[in-house]
Amino acid sequence: MAEIDNDVAADVTDVLPKEEIRVCLFSIGADTYAIPVELLTEIIIPQTLFPVPTTPPHVLGVINLRGNIVPIVDIRSALSLPSQSTTGQIAIVKYDTITLGIAVDNVFEVVSVPESSVLAIPADYGAQAVKNRSRFFKGIIQRETGLAALLNIERIFEEIRLK
Repeated sequence: MAEIDNDVAADVTDVLPKEEIRVCLFSIGADTYAIPVELLTEIIIPQTLFPVPTTPPHVLGVINLRGNIVPIVDIRSALSLPSQSTTGQIAIVKYDTITLGIAVDNVFEVVSVPESSVLAIPADYGAQAVKNRSRFFKGIIQRETGLAALLNIERIFEEIRLK
């Protein structure tokens, strides 16, 4: 009887899935970033942006997305990256009741990663500029092809308030 109990226990633990998160990987500049797919509505190609007077410089404008006015923002300044005049794609993100587009250079793929591969950012991490931008990261995803910073969308939304 003990042999049967051991076999059943071994089979059950083998089929239980490890905790995974699904993320969308994209680049801004030379860096790779990730956001959880549950926050991502869609990826679109750049459209005609309509500028909005008196908005902060990181607000590139608004677009009409199937009848909805969606602000498009450039988060490069929050991430201490140099600004760029062209946008490769736009990631439409919905957090709480806010929907906005984030200008990105290139979207790579949507992948599932084990939660164990998301590494915490050390408190004493790097130079001051990197430390300032690290507050916008939930962690670092370690992959075979390199690292990706998992963005903290809540903090980014707080930083880029649409004043």
